Amino acid sequence: MDVVKAVETYITKLVSTPSAMKVLLLDTHTTPIVSLASTQSTLLSHQVYLTDRIDNRSRNSMPHMKCVCFLQPSEDSIEAVCAELREPKYGEYYLYFSNVLSKSVIERLAEVDELEVVREVQEYFADYAPLLPCLFSLNHTPTVSRPLYGSTPNTWDSSALERSVQGIVAVLLSLKKKPTIRYERMSGMAKKLAHEIQHRIQAESTLFDFRLTQVTPLLLILDRRNDPVTPLLSQWTYQAMVHELLGIQNGRVNLTTEITLTTSTDPFFQAHYLATFGDLGTSLKNYVQSYQSRSLAQAPSAINSISDMKRFVEEYPEFRKLGGNVSKHVALVGELSRLVERDHLLDVGEIEQGLATSSGCDFKTVQALVASNTVPAWNKLRAVILYALRYQKTQTSNIATLINLLLSNGVPREEARLVYVFLNIAGSDQRQDDLFSTESLLAKGRSALKGLKDVENVYTQHNPHLSQTLENLFKGRLKETSYPFLDGTGTNLGLQRPQDIIIFMIGGTTYEEARTVALLNQESTSTGTRVLLGGTCVHNSSSYVELVRAAAAGFPASVYEPPPESASNAPSLNLNLGGVNVSLGGPGGSGVYRTSSDSVGVQADGIRDGMAKGFLAGLKGIDAFGKTTEDVKVKTRTGALLTLISACIILAFTTMEFFDYRRVGVDTSIVVDRSRGEKLSVRLNVTFPHVPCYLLSLDVMDISGEQQRDISHNIMKKRLTQAGVDVPGQRGGELRNEIDKVAEKRGSGYCGSCYGGTEPEGGCCNTCEDVRQAYTNKGWSFTNPDDIEQCVLEGWSEKLKDQAEEGCNVSGRIRVNKVIGNINISPGRSYQTGSRHFYDLVPYLKDDGNPHDFSHIVHEFYFMADDEYNPTKSKIGKDMKRRMGITENPLDGVEAKTTKAQYMFQYFLKVVSTQFITLDGKSASRFFYVTHFERDLTKGPGGENDQGVYTQHGDVGAPGAFFRFEISPILVVHSETRQSFAHFLTSTCAIVGGVLTVAALLDSVLFATGRKLKKGVGANGNSKLM
Repeated sequence: MDVVKAVETYITKLVSTPSAMKVLLLDTHTTPIVSLASTQSTLLSHQVYLTDRIDNRSRNSMPHMKCVCFLQPSEDSIEAVCAELREPKYGEYYLYFSNVLSKSVIERLAEVDELEVVREVQEYFADYAPLLPCLFSLNHTPTVSRPLYGSTPNTWDSSALERSVQGIVAVLLSLKKKPTIRYERMSGMAKKLAHEIQHRIQAESTLFDFRLTQVTPLLLILDRRNDPVTPLLSQWTYQAMVHELLGIQNGRVNLTTEITLTTSTDPFFQAHYLATFGDLGTSLKNYVQSYQSRSLAQAPSAINSISDMKRFVEEYPEFRKLGGNVSKHVALVGELSRLVERDHLLDVGEIEQGLATSSGCDFKTVQALVASNTVPAWNKLRAVILYALRYQKTQTSNIATLINLLLSNGVPREEARLVYVFLNIAGSDQRQDDLFSTESLLAKGRSALKGLKDVENVYTQHNPHLSQTLENLFKGRLKETSYPFLDGTGTNLGLQRPQDIIIFMIGGTTYEEARTVALLNQESTSTGTRVLLGGTCVHNSSSYVELVRAAAAGFPASVYEPPPESASNAPSLNLNLGGVNVSLGGPGGSGVYRTSSDSVGVQADGIRDGMAKGFLAGLKGIDAFGKTTEDVKVKTRTGALLTLISACIILAFTTMEFFDYRRVGVDTSIVVDRSRGEKLSVRLNVTFPHVPCYLLSLDVMDISGEQQRDISHNIMKKRLTQAGVDVPGQRGGELRNEIDKVAEKRGSGYCGSCYGGTEPEGGCCNTCEDVRQAYTNKGWSFTNPDDIEQCVLEGWSEKLKDQAEEGCNVSGRIRVNKVIGNINISPGRSYQTGSRHFYDLVPYLKDDGNPHDFSHIVHEFYFMADDEYNPTKSKIGKDMKRRMGITENPLDGVEAKTTKAQYMFQYFLKVVSTQFITLDGKSASRFFYVTHFERDLTKGPGGENDQGVYTQHGDVGAPGAFFRFEISPILVVHSETRQSFAHFLTSTCAIVGGVLTVAALLDSVLFATGRKLKKGVGANGNSKLM
C-alpha cells in the first residue's frame, strides 16, 4: 500500500498520452499532488514542455500543441475547463479527473465541446497528497472560511465532510481496496463519515468490484480529539522537527528560499527522515565528509589524463547535485539548531515529555516555565494546555493559577482562554480512551511497568495513542464496544487479524504518528501486515492550535468557560492558618503543608503525584495492598483452627500437585511425515517347510523402478529336514560343495559353454551356477542339468535330489526405498523381459514325486529406522513400545498352510512411521498394519469362491509369498511430557491463595455470626434485668 507509487503511476499514465509535445494544465488542488509524485525531469521525458494552471487566463494560444488536463472535479475546476473548451487554446484536450465524475458533469462537458477538441475523458483516482509511502493528506487545513466542524465539536461542516469522503474513496480506489469499516464510538463525526463512505462504496459498486482477498482490508476512522496531546508536543525527529519549527507544505520548506524536502527525490532525507535530532548530527557529519572526499576527487589536481577528464564530465552533474543536497541539509539542520537554542526547546521539551507520559510533571516546574522571561509565550501556552489536559480532573485550581500566570507573563487573553477551549473540545469527558493511564489501577500498573524500561532518549519518551490502538488491533484486543464495526459490514470480523489497515484521522494527523506507522511497517515485513495513515491534513502545534481557535469561533460562547466538574472532582478548599496550609476535599488532595515567606511549599503526604519527587515515590499510588496496624487486628481461636486446617489442606494439595508435576506422561500426536529420500530396513525370518533352498528366490522391487533380484547379501538360507531340523553343516542356498575342487582339476585355461544362454562379461560359464544364471538372463527355464557338462561334473542332479524333500528358512535384513514396493519370496530365479517380471517355475512345478507348496511360518517380520541401530535409541524405542503396549509386530507368529503347489499368499502392509520422543532424546520406529489375502492359482484368472460369487483377477499370478508395502505420509509421535515448573508454581500459588481466601471468608462469617449472637444474648440479659 504505497500511495506515492499509486499516484506516481497515475501521473505517468496521464502524461504518456498522447506521445507528442504537450501542455499540462492543473488546478490549485492537483498542483501539489503532481509535484509530490513527479519531477520536472520526469515530465520533460514525456514531452511535457509547459506546465500551467487552468485558471490562468493569460496563457498564449498554441493550436499545434496538445493539452493534458489533470483536475479535481470541483465546481471551480469544472467551470474553468468549460471556459477553456468554449475558447480552446490548444489543438486537442485529454481530460483526466482526480475523482468520480457525475453524469451531469459529463453531459456539461459534452455540451461545451462544440469544436470537438476533447479526445479523452478519464478518472484517475489521485485526489490526495502522497506525502510518504505510508502517509497521505487531503490538504484540508481548517480555517474560519474553510471550517472542519459544524456548530458543535461533534458535527461536520457539510463541505468538509464531502471533501473527506471524496479523498478516502480516491485512496481506496487507487489501492483497489474494498474495506470493512470501524470507527471511534464516542465520535459522532467518525460515525457519520463511516456511513457516508459505506454509502458511496455501495453507490459505486462497479468501481469497487475488486478481487476478493482472504482477509478483508480494514478502514479505521479515528478522531483527533481522542489524542490532543501528540500535535502539541515539540518534535525531535528530522521530518517532524522541520514541520514543527519551519513548516513543510507539500514537500516544500520556506528557508529564505523554497527548498524541496521529499523522500522520493532526496536520498539523504529518505535515509534519515525518521532519525532523532541527536543521530541526525552524526549522519550529517558523515554526509559532509563523504562530499569532501568526492570534492578532492573532482579537484583539478586529480585530473591527469583523458580518462580522468571523461570521468569528471560524467560524474560532474551528480557531484553538483550532491553538493546542492549537502548545502541544503546543512542549512536546514543549522536553522533547527538555532531555533532550539533561541527558544530553549530542550528545557521546554523535557517538561512536555513529562506531561505527556506516565512520569508526570511538577506543578512548580510548569509554574517556573511560565514565569520565565526567556521562554517564548507560544511555548508557555502549549505547556499549560498540556498540564490542563493531564490534570483536568484533579488540579483545577492549579490550572486556573497557571492561566492567570500566563496573562501576567505576556500571553494575550485571546490565547490564554484557549486552555479552557481545549478542555471543552478534547478534555477527559470528550475522550473515550485513557490517554494518560491515570484512571484505573490496571492502567497505573501498566504505566509503571513501562516507566521501568530504559528510555533511549528523554525527548522521545512519548508514544502517540495511535501506537496503543494499533497494538490492540494486531493482538485482537481492540474492543468492539469502543471501536465498533459499521452495521452490515460482516460478522466475527473482530476475530480476524487484518493484513491491510487504512487509518484516517479526522482533524489531521502528525509526522510523529507517521513515524510510528513507518517503523511498524518495517517491523511487520515478515507478517505481511501493512498500515497506511491519512488525515484531513498534517499538523504541527501551531496549525493544530489554529484549528481549535477557528473551530471555537463557530461554537457557543460557553466553550471559553471552565468545563463543569462533577461533585466527586470538585476543587479542594485551601485554608491558610498562619504559616500552615490545610487542604480539605478533592481526590487525594488532602494534606497539611507549611509555607515559607518566599511561597515555596514543603508538602506532606496526601498531595498527588504531580508534587512528589522521583519515580519510587509515585509508585505508592498503585499499592493494591492496604496495610492495617497491629492494634486493630483481632485474633481468635476459630481463626487459629482455620489456619491449621488451611495449612494441612495446602500441604496435602501441594504434595499431590508435586507428584503430578514429577509424573511423566505420554502425549500422542499425528503430523505429516516430511522425511523423504531415505531407506528402510526390513528384518525377516520365514520358514518354508516344503520348498528347498535352491528353489527359493528373494526379490525386491518398488515403484521407482529399482529391482533387487535373488538377494543374497545379509540374507541367510538355512536348509531344513522334513522334521524341521537344521541340516548339519549346510547353510546357504547355493549348491557349491566341492566346486572349487572341480575348478582346480580343469586348469586355469578352461572356458565352459553357456549352451545358448546369455554369456557373462568373460564369455565363459565355468560352473553349473553360471549356466543356470545365463539361462535365467536369457529367459529360459533351467530344467535338465544332466545335459550340462558343468552340472554333471559337479554332481548337481544328485545334490538336487538330496534336497528335493527339504525345507528352507530365510532370515536376515534387506534395505528398501521409502516408496511403494514389493518383497517377493518365490520359486525359481526371476528375470525381466521388456517391462514384465517372470519366474522360472519349471523346477518348482516339475513332477519329480516330491510335492512342493508355499506353506510358511513368519517368525519375524518388521520395519526398522536407521536410528534403531543405535543401541541407546533402540532401548528407548523398546521401552516406549512396552509402555504403549506395542510389544509385537502384526506378522510375528503368522502361520499359513496349503497343500497345493500353485498357491499364492499376498500380504498388504501399510507402514506408518512412529517416533518416540523422550524428555532427553528421541527414537524413530516403524509400525505397520497388514491385510492377508490368499489365492488358489489352479482356478485360473476367474472362478467362484466359497459363497458362490464369481471373481475375476487382473493377472494370472505366481506361487509364493508376496509382501506389498506402502509408506503412509502420516507420522505418529509419542512424546514424553511433564508439567513445566511454571505450571507447578502457578498451581501452588493458586492452591495457597484459594485455600486462604476461602478460609478468610469462612472466618469472617463465623466471626460476624459470633458477634451477633453475643450481642443478642447481651440484649436479652439486659431486658430480663429491667
